[in-house]
Amino acid sequence: MNTKKLIGLVCWLLAFALPFQSALLDTERVVHEDGSPNNVKGLLCFVAMLILLFAGYMFVDSANAKKTSEEGHH
Repeated sequence: MNTKKLIGLVCWLLAFALPFQSALLDTERVVHEDGSPNNVKGLLCFVAMLILLFAGYMFVDSANAKKTSEEGHH
């Protein structure tokens, strides 16, 4: 297993280790006492999860593409 694939798998592991409750399910602590919404923590967790998922896919896909192109030139 090469390093790009390992980096991609670590990115996926980190993406799914992020706290999803604050991003998707925690609706009671989102509204302040004055009625204004504030879910910055949830938004940041969701954006970080998306970035890590796509970065992981990019690393794993580039590792697989390089491996198949090298095998074809024998």
